[in-house]
Amino acid sequence: MNSILRILAQYEGLALLVSSLLTSGAVVCVAAAASMTLRARSARSRSAVWRLAMLALLVVGVWRLMPDLSPPVAVAEWTVAISVEETASIAIEPVAFVLPETTVWERLVDWSDTWALSVWLAVAAAWMLFRITSVFFGLRALSRRSREAPQHTRRMGHESGLPDGTDFRLVDGLGSPMLTGWRKPVIWLPAQAAGWGEHRLHAVMSHEAAHWQRGDWLWQWLAQAAVCLWWWQPLAWLAGKQLRVETEHAADDMAVTGAENAPDYARALVEIAAGMPSRMRSATGVSMFGNDGVKHRVQALIRANRWRGRIGLGAMLALALVAAALAFLAVTKVEFIPQKPVYRSLAKLVAGGKFALNGEAAWKEILQDFYGTIIETIESAEMQQKARERVSALHSDLKHTDMEIRVAQTKGSAIFNILATGEDPKYTQIFLNALLDEFIAFRQSIREQTQGKVLSIFLQEVVKKQKVMEDKNDALEKFQAAHNVLALTNDNNEAAVHLSELSKQQRGIMSAINDLKLDMEDIQAAVADAEERAKAGQPLTSVETDYVKAASELRSLAQKHSTMLTGFKPGHPELAKVEEQMALAKSQQDVLVELLRTQMKQRRTKLERQLQQLDDQILEQRDSALKNGAYLAELERLKSETALAREAYQKMFERAETFQAMFNIQSDYVAIQERATAAALHTTTRLFPIWKLWTPQKKP
Repeated sequence: MNSILRILAQYEGLALLVSSLLTSGAVVCVAAAASMTLRARSARSRSAVWRLAMLALLVVGVWRLMPDLSPPVAVAEWTVAISVEETASIAIEPVAFVLPETTVWERLVDWSDTWALSVWLAVAAAWMLFRITSVFFGLRALSRRSREAPQHTRRMGHESGLPDGTDFRLVDGLGSPMLTGWRKPVIWLPAQAAGWGEHRLHAVMSHEAAHWQRGDWLWQWLAQAAVCLWWWQPLAWLAGKQLRVETEHAADDMAVTGAENAPDYARALVEIAAGMPSRMRSATGVSMFGNDGVKHRVQALIRANRWRGRIGLGAMLALALVAAALAFLAVTKVEFIPQKPVYRSLAKLVAGGKFALNGEAAWKEILQDFYGTIIETIESAEMQQKARERVSALHSDLKHTDMEIRVAQTKGSAIFNILATGEDPKYTQIFLNALLDEFIAFRQSIREQTQGKVLSIFLQEVVKKQKVMEDKNDALEKFQAAHNVLALTNDNNEAAVHLSELSKQQRGIMSAINDLKLDMEDIQAAVADAEERAKAGQPLTSVETDYVKAASELRSLAQKHSTMLTGFKPGHPELAKVEEQMALAKSQQDVLVELLRTQMKQRRTKLERQLQQLDDQILEQRDSALKNGAYLAELERLKSETALAREAYQKMFERAETFQAMFNIQSDYVAIQERATAAALHTTTRLFPIWKLWTPQKKP
């Protein structure tokens, strides 16, 4: 297997053929899988799958044969590693001046690599030219042997959906009805069609109209171009045949979903096929017979299928997935790239964590950030540049090669594995040792610099804490001197009591205003309430007292009027006198109601003025209380800040005495556990890297 891969990596022409074979085969296999998945769906959806497949085959061909016009957007790289034995034999092979004789196999491979693309294109062009020529002369032969169809045939064709410019011809010796052309279609019918019945003729016309409406003639030529281009790929011929089969089934479904009945249409197919010769296939157009057995088509027509003639949502999603998969395959290129031998050397570091002492005198190890810093530092470009400079200074005879450094931490430990990968085994090992030395020297310099900086910063921090403490003490003393704390406290308490009393009065007045508002909105309820209070012996205003008397007098007159109605007739002078008294009492009562309403308005206005005065007093007392509270809060804040500043300064002063010991304990360390091992040849797997199919194309 590896020998074949090395041949493909060496010969671009053969690699192109193999790459094209793999890609085109994958396209047809994806289409076949999708067609099998949609076998319970309509023939229309399956024919769409095969149309996409033929279109993808054409795109793949253009992508492979004309890379300058359409460069691939994805590359699947298949690297080929050289074995240790082969490199060793090549290294010790003595120089020979006699050219070895090439074998027949080598000459055949060289010839194939040189002429493969030319032969491919030449045969494809010749085959396509042959197909076009065959169609051209076939149509001319049909025209010479044909005659115009009867008028009822034309009428039947137009009724079936064919355009007005369609030509209908009868041909002697034609085995099957056939459609050619698209903009100006021609329907070719066997000579026996002149004697067909209306039902059989309508079935044929519905079928050919379905072909024209679906554009099958154009798709047949596209499939023919794909087959000619991929003449050496058997799966392309299979895809073309399957497209013709599904095209006929789709045309049948479209015909029976129109005006045709499925059993009657199937019967017409059998009757037409019964009188046909064995040679049914035509190369000049879309034939009604010759792409699939009549038996299979009849079985498909008779079988119940709720998706007949249409594409459902599920099939649409499947077609979208197929289109995406085919597009991916069409723009993906497989390349066979020889891989240079690489060597790897391994070294190990051991790291100790950084410790910190918390307030409860318990030790806590800080690992994650420290370990991540080690990995990033070793893999950094600056550290590798320093290692290259060290190698150049100590080993000037070694040639510089590109190196790849990877650092990985052993799970559950503080061991770091450093892997160096390069093309020269000696340089790889020396470079890794230089990298370790540079990293340890870098860590030592950082430690020394950090210790001096930390001490300077620590002392500065102590001075800052002292200055802060002094400033806080001065601010507290100035505030206490400017404000009488005892007076502020007493004033704040008195303001709170007074504000509580004013708020209570405010709520009482607002309640009274709301009661008056309700009484004014419902004056009758207020009058009734006045009468109830009069019965309860509660004090009333003069207007309310007059209204209660007027209401009582009105009720008495009403009762007297009711009693007199039993003894006097309407219109009697006594009754009229009582009624006049009642009207006078009612008028007096209305006047008292209005007086009562006016009295309520005056009381409400008075209460609103009192409420406004209370609001002003409350605001004044609240501002005073807030001002006193702000002074007291500022005092508490200054006391708290002063205490905190004094405590912080005391802690910093205590830590100054133990600074050096604390620095030694809290410093992390890194040491070399194992130096670089002898670089060994690294061979990659010979399996196809499926997970790396989609990679950017590498330019030489």
